[in-house]
Amino acid sequence: MAWLFVVHPPGLPSAAAESIVDRLVESGWTKAFGAFCLTVLVHGRAPPAITPLVGGAGVGGVIVGRIFDRAATDRGAVTAPGLDHLIDQDPLDACAALVDRAWGSYVAVLAGRRQQPPTVLRDPSGAMEAYIWRRDEVTFIGSQMPEGTEPKELAIDWRRLADVLASPARGAGLTPLIGVRSVEPGTCRQGWDGAREHVLWDPASLVRAAGRGRGADADEMRACVEACVAAHASGAERILCEISGGLDSAIVAGTLAAVGHAPSQAVNFFRAQPEADERLYAQAAADRLGVPLRTVARTVTPLGPSAFELSSTALRPNFNATDPGYDEGLCAALEDARADVLFTGHGGDVVFLQVGAAALSRELLAGRPCSGSRITALADVGRRVRRSIWSLAWEAITTRPSRWTRDAVERPSLVAVKPNPAVHPWIADLHGVPPAKQAQVHGLVMGLILMGATRRAEIARLAHPLLSQPVIELCLSIPAPILCSGEMDRSLARTAFADRLPTSIIERRSKGDISVFLGRTLAASIDFFRPLLLEGRLVAEGLLDRAAVDAALSPEAMIWKDSTVDILAAATLETWLRHWEGRISAARSALAEAGITASRKAKARA
Repeated sequence: MAWLFVVHPPGLPSAAAESIVDRLVESGWTKAFGAFCLTVLVHGRAPPAITPLVGGAGVGGVIVGRIFDRAATDRGAVTAPGLDHLIDQDPLDACAALVDRAWGSYVAVLAGRRQQPPTVLRDPSGAMEAYIWRRDEVTFIGSQMPEGTEPKELAIDWRRLADVLASPARGAGLTPLIGVRSVEPGTCRQGWDGAREHVLWDPASLVRAAGRGRGADADEMRACVEACVAAHASGAERILCEISGGLDSAIVAGTLAAVGHAPSQAVNFFRAQPEADERLYAQAAADRLGVPLRTVARTVTPLGPSAFELSSTALRPNFNATDPGYDEGLCAALEDARADVLFTGHGGDVVFLQVGAAALSRELLAGRPCSGSRITALADVGRRVRRSIWSLAWEAITTRPSRWTRDAVERPSLVAVKPNPAVHPWIADLHGVPPAKQAQVHGLVMGLILMGATRRAEIARLAHPLLSQPVIELCLSIPAPILCSGEMDRSLARTAFADRLPTSIIERRSKGDISVFLGRTLAASIDFFRPLLLEGRLVAEGLLDRAAVDAALSPEAMIWKDSTVDILAAATLETWLRHWEGRISAARSALAEAGITASRKAKARA
């Protein structure tokens, strides 16, 4: 699912823009919409919807993706917002109105007056990627950068690349390319090159605005999730739902059936290790809905260059495409079910709040609102993690890891550079945000990784309803001890959807664990990873510690030590860097050749 918006001022730039559009159409892009000085192109089997924005002077922009009226959602209805004359407003006012009165999976591009630069808004959930760059006098806004549209100043941003390498989760929104600007969720950019940035929405501000938080009953959470699931399901002919065996995907599957959009089929992935086989729970959820469950066995398969092909070509490193077996399995399931939409439960552990015991204890000790007695709530947390309230209190007060958690946080790093303490804008200022809510904000940043391009997104629309703006805002406003009080995490969500879930999932305390499977997959791929990383550009530039990488890339370490995430992240960035260095070199060569050709023609005319 790819899209590209091409806009330019009137006059001579139109010739360059028309030439680029013609080349893109010849290469497989489809012209979805055109108006004076602007063109929208799409690519892939499941392209996003394009909605023109009409004002007094005609078409002045588009909405890319799906957008819904917020007031209607709050009433439990599914309605598109009124967009007439939106572009006649001041662009910033129009963007603020969309954030307040609408929601969805969209990017809005406002270009009401062609003499003035466009304004771009990315919806607060970040469901669609959006970048801005300029080549000569033509501005491009899109999810991908087609060849032939590269800005002349395109180069690697080494400082930003180091930040992403040091912490892929915190750097989920960074684009390590000079000449390209990313539009962050809830943010709009203005200017022919998108240089002016305006933040209209961010989770930390919402938490601070809620103060000590408010109470929320299970019925309110249930109604909000139902409305968002119904909106995402609207217009779908056949739905495939992934049921992992955990709480969140079961909630989404059960809610789909409750709002009249039962999935045609469900899919579950399992591995040979007992802790990575959740078929029993997934089958119970599917049986309760009366939905056929397709189970897919994952086997250890060595990784190679093709595994990182999709992740390396993205404008920012794409950590969502590093498991090709999973992607291929979902593509096959979508084809088999003839589904046009894939639903997941991604994001539920963040919005419903599956948080560490120490952070939750600190909120209880700080007097945050909770359900019932504070001492009882602390005791429940202790039983959940099998620790005394005294050890929880010590860790919460001192903010130092106890012997129960120290091993989990102390592990050698492969990175040779000092990480930036706050990378993504959402976590740049968490002053006044309680510890459990800080974890929730960090989780939302990590969730942006899910928006990276995948093969499955090329053949079907993806729906992550638990990461919808209304659900995020509701759960950010609820105090952490109310969201996850009791002996079970995500307790408010368990109560809200208990009648739609099998007892085995409601009472389940454990989670599936694929770390052993990942370790064995990496060990089987050691002949690929060793030369890629040890002789790679990241080591050459001093960003990776060669000795640490060498030690980590042994079969024993890859199976028994928890470095799989670090190795996969390093491989993703290494392949990304090699791709873009090659592409930058090719683009500069093409520009130089074009300049030489133009000079020769000028001399011939003379």
